[in-house]
Amino acid sequence: MATVDDRASLRQAVTNLFDAVRYSENAKELEVAAKKAESDLEKDLDRLEGGMEDVTALLSPLKNDHQPIIKEFSRQASDFLATAKEQAKSRLEKKASEKADESRTSASNERSKAIKSLEAFLAEDPLPMEENTVIVKLVDGFYHASSTYQCEGNLRYTFGLAVQNSKLFGQEFNFAQLGYELRIPVRFSRALLKGRVPGFERLDQYTLTEAETSAGRIQATFEKDSTQIKVVTSGGEERGFVGIEYNGQGHQINVMNDPSLSAHVQLDTIRNATQELVKELSELSTKKAALLKLSLDGDEEIKNVDCYKILELVLKVLGPRYRAVLKETKDGPVASEGEFNLGYVRKRLKLLGELGSPVADTLGIRSLT
Repeated sequence: MATVDDRASLRQAVTNLFDAVRYSENAKELEVAAKKAESDLEKDLDRLEGGMEDVTALLSPLKNDHQPIIKEFSRQASDFLATAKEQAKSRLEKKASEKADESRTSASNERSKAIKSLEAFLAEDPLPMEENTVIVKLVDGFYHASSTYQCEGNLRYTFGLAVQNSKLFGQEFNFAQLGYELRIPVRFSRALLKGRVPGFERLDQYTLTEAETSAGRIQATFEKDSTQIKVVTSGGEERGFVGIEYNGQGHQINVMNDPSLSAHVQLDTIRNATQELVKELSELSTKKAALLKLSLDGDEEIKNVDCYKILELVLKVLGPRYRAVLKETKDGPVASEGEFNLGYVRKRLKLLGELGSPVADTLGIRSLT
């Protein structure tokens, strides 16, 4: 039985993804037209050159005529032909250049529309996710953030995130904002009566400068003045790995490798705090702003992406679910605004031109009429 999510995914596919394919194919045709204009120019110039050679050959016998008037006529005619040739060549080049530039400009516009439509489709995370990595980095007092998605079918894409819309990352973050008081033992000092006592750094007073999280794991760097503390965890489970490194005042200390220091680490509190940070970063990953990178099988660039290949991948992975949705979707004429039926799907398929028929076959729709 089809689910609500499957139906929403299909609707996204036949709207935004189909549009991406349509614009992408338009861009290809326009790029071909630009190359044809340049190729036609070469042929026209060759014909012009050939015609010039033929006329020059006709005038050649007159160059050595014993009559000065005829020789002068031959010279003037040759000069006129040379000038006319250059003028014709200039006009041909200008016309071809304008045509090629117009096609390339239109192709660029179509490519931009294709990327925007693909961006709208991928913003819904339509494919099963294998891994999601969120990265934030503090630059000049502001966080830059991105979220990278590795999907089934070897599709990988990265979105920039709207940190300005985040409650926590719209400003410099520290754990005190989450209500934590975290003390990290980094040294020992001698008290007059108690002997050696641990010296602590208040991690909750340090600013987060960089973090990367995936599958509940996190690597985070915190700084205050010239001092740095790095925290690494393998997840929020009770026995999960926790690593802490301190680098400041000329000392670099692996806190967890020193039993005398690690005995004073508040492991449960560290795990709770970092998992809450992971949760906040996961929430941040939903605030997508712009598609930054995209690769399919590791060799695609976003500016040259073939959107039809993306559609083929989506149909390969989600085709069975989409067919199940369509089996439960009522037939009828073209859907009215806001309605989703087979008529609407057929209408969208027609926009794909020749590509519509194989896509319809994959979706189990026998006719586009």
